[in-house]
Amino acid sequence: MQTFWDSMPVIMLNRYLATFAPGFESVIGGILSETAPAARMEATQSGMILFSLAGNPAAAVNAPVFNNVFLVVRDWKKHDMTFPAMVNTIVRSDSLARIAAFVRSFRHKSFRVRFSKENQFVSVDKKLVESAERHIASVTGMLPDRVNPACEFWFIIRREAFSCFSFRLTKKQSTEKYLRQGELRPELVQLIVALSAPGPEDSVFADPFAGYGSIPSRILANRKGQACTVYVSDSDPRRVADLQSRFSGSPGVVVRKADARDLSFIADASVHRIITDPPWGEWEQSSPGSGGLARLYEGMLDSFARILAPGGRVCVLSSAKREMEEAVAKNPVFGTCAVTPGFRTDILVNGKKSAVFALYKAQEYTNETH
Repeated sequence: MQTFWDSMPVIMLNRYLATFAPGFESVIGGILSETAPAARMEATQSGMILFSLAGNPAAAVNAPVFNNVFLVVRDWKKHDMTFPAMVNTIVRSDSLARIAAFVRSFRHKSFRVRFSKENQFVSVDKKLVESAERHIASVTGMLPDRVNPACEFWFIIRREAFSCFSFRLTKKQSTEKYLRQGELRPELVQLIVALSAPGPEDSVFADPFAGYGSIPSRILANRKGQACTVYVSDSDPRRVADLQSRFSGSPGVVVRKADARDLSFIADASVHRIITDPPWGEWEQSSPGSGGLARLYEGMLDSFARILAPGGRVCVLSSAKREMEEAVAKNPVFGTCAVTPGFRTDILVNGKKSAVFALYKAQEYTNETH
């Protein structure tokens, strides 16, 4: 995520709004506390967290889990808020003037005004846009530029009785144009890794459907130089060659060509966390006669159960929810996970309904009990 921060001016206590992939509300507060310990959380809603922070917010702005981070200029806690009412309030108040020095410190020359309702950009009356632009220009000294602005101000209305006028602090490039087919967005990867809840004593990881290596890369980044072992494997020889090149200089990374249903190169009960993104519906088209996703998921879970250490956790991303749930129910190690809170976290991946499944192996489990 690219940000505006070249040098950060000293600012007083401010309130911020950060957006992230909906579904990860249970872990986002912990991630924020780790990245910005001074932040004080005020509210968490679907795909959004509101917090206050004194001083430099760079750590929160640069957190790899957030899609966008905004400085809240003014907010309203009403169900029936409208954009005309918001704009009229802003132009008649000193809300923007109170943070004008902070905004001017970035030395931006131009800005754009955006209107977002329930996470979708919407069009509003031209005169309303012009009114907002005139006010922002007069207070900040910047010029409106609707095509290629240096920064943005957003009017946001959400369905949870929360609306705000805000200054966008992140200048995020669209990652989709740089991602290869099937590659996950970096923010989503970090959230999935966080959902696996690795502790400081967990040092052995595995991604048996490594693909382009996004998950192992994030695991290594989160370890911050701490020693660990990461088993990286895939059944596609082209992917494996790329993975070997990508991780050639990474100590502790073991890259193998392997079917996730046969991870014989990994010892029994040796892995603390398995975090992976197996094939979804495309598996059946690419592997005719294989028994489909149901057979694949059943086989991979048997394999995961063997290599996972007692007390270990598994996080699997899939849109094939029925096949995954049926495979979990059949597995003697993971079967009870289906009735455990947090078993399934529903999310959207590029607009497709998906889920992250969290499984665990009981601490007292041994191979003899299987």
